[in-house]
Amino acid sequence: MHNVGWHRRLACGNLGRDAQATQDFSFTGGASSADIGLRVYPATDCGTGFQPVKRAGINRLARGKATFLAGEETVVTLIRRPGLARCVLFATLAAAVAVGGCTAQTGRRQTRELNASLDLAVFHERAPEIDGPLTLDDALDYAARYNIEVWIAAAERKFQHELATQSLLKMLPSLLAGAESSRRSEYDAAGSVSLASRTESLEPSFSAEKQVDRWDISATWNLLDFGISFLRTRQQTNRELIAQERERRVRQNLALEVTRAYWRAVTARASAVEAARAGGQVFNMLEKIDQEIEEQTISRIEGLKRETALLEQLAELRQYKRSYLAAKAALAKLIGLSPGAKFLLAYVNLDQPTAMETFDVEQLERRSLRGRPELFEKDLEEAISRDEAHVALAQMFPSISAFWRYDTDYNRYLAFDEWNTAGIRVSWNLLAIPQQIKQRDAVMLQTELIKKRRTAIAVAILTQVHLALIDYQDAAERYRITETIAEKHRNLLAAIEDAAEEGKSHAGEALDHRLKYLKAHARHLTACANLKVAHARVLNALGRDPNSGNESAVDPDALSDHTPQEEPAGK
Repeated sequence: MHNVGWHRRLACGNLGRDAQATQDFSFTGGASSADIGLRVYPATDCGTGFQPVKRAGINRLARGKATFLAGEETVVTLIRRPGLARCVLFATLAAAVAVGGCTAQTGRRQTRELNASLDLAVFHERAPEIDGPLTLDDALDYAARYNIEVWIAAAERKFQHELATQSLLKMLPSLLAGAESSRRSEYDAAGSVSLASRTESLEPSFSAEKQVDRWDISATWNLLDFGISFLRTRQQTNRELIAQERERRVRQNLALEVTRAYWRAVTARASAVEAARAGGQVFNMLEKIDQEIEEQTISRIEGLKRETALLEQLAELRQYKRSYLAAKAALAKLIGLSPGAKFLLAYVNLDQPTAMETFDVEQLERRSLRGRPELFEKDLEEAISRDEAHVALAQMFPSISAFWRYDTDYNRYLAFDEWNTAGIRVSWNLLAIPQQIKQRDAVMLQTELIKKRRTAIAVAILTQVHLALIDYQDAAERYRITETIAEKHRNLLAAIEDAAEEGKSHAGEALDHRLKYLKAHARHLTACANLKVAHARVLNALGRDPNSGNESAVDPDALSDHTPQEEPAGK
């Protein structure tokens, strides 16, 4: 605060000791970063006055009013108006914030565009193209190598492996090496004072040079830390095994999904091929009806009714091709290809009867409890929790460290310029013992919780096994029924076609029955695919790995890589 001192007489009467006066004033004053103080005091004989002291750099106009008692000093604080410089400062800060926000937004967009290009390039380059017809075994193998979920699970496993290696290296003792080279301005000299007489008993002397050159190496082995590191390493190894089990389960679920998508694509392709053939017959029938209408063999109303029915059937036939393309795109996504990738499915003889399999329920339950990765994962989590309890117990004991140190000092005043030091240090945090006791109790409760969760998972797995068996039995029954229905429709179609050739039935009736047979045959193919998927679901419920056997349970004779691929066609 600036004190402004001056004296000016005013044309006014004499003020008493307790009189008050009010003075309006204005002056040019101020400071760059502080308010202005004005000291107002009475004159010696009459009135009051004040006079600002002009200082360098003062360019603000301050106005105010001072009210004071006569004979006393009053300090008035003047508040500066925000001038041009402050407005410029505020505008600059606002502009900087705005520019910074725009820059951040622009940087985010550029980063997203760059990452989008990289992700797209990795997606297209990660999986090679498929040469030749794709069998189910090829699809399973291809998906195991290039599926994105398996890719992520494998990366997680590798990450946990590196952490386990890091934990293993923590078990090594610490080995530190140090060196120093420095120079001080004065010698490290000191005197000595007698304790009894308080007089100087030794003149100041030094035994070290100004230049310091020394180095050392020390090794320390903390036995408590070694034991805890051993337990931590075992915990991290178990976490790596958990990552392996999770990857294994991802592969098992992927095999089930690929099996489902593959059989849906194969059966949808067969239905689409039949639909394309039927569509060709529909177009021929439409042309024939148009010709009959022109020749007035049938009435126009009857012809339009037939054409409308045929067009509705044709629109329904188009759904088969759409289902095939959708199933093929889903299969491409699962095995790691882009949805629009072009590949051929191997020929599968779907007319070959599918063998039914019987299962022993008790044996399946035992196999599922011994083979599911989720139960292995809970076993490992329990082991991790037990080791955590051991860590809490170990931290109650004193910390014992064995150490060794070798020093070399090039100080010429030393009698020995190199020496060894060895010993043992012991430390014990006694106040931390109650905390570690409670920590161990909490971990033991956590271990019991993990056991209960494992039991709950075991019950869910057994339920899943029974549900998979129910689905398989239902799929087998549906397969038998749809096979019988499709066979009846096939025989009826053959009989109607024979009758049409003999003139006992017209071609429209034969076409209607062909469309009915197509629907029945498509339902049978769907039931066939569901049966094979239900069998794969049983194996999945057991926790069986895809490469541990024939996952699809399909006769190899039903597959042929040399049979030409027949794609659905149509107008």
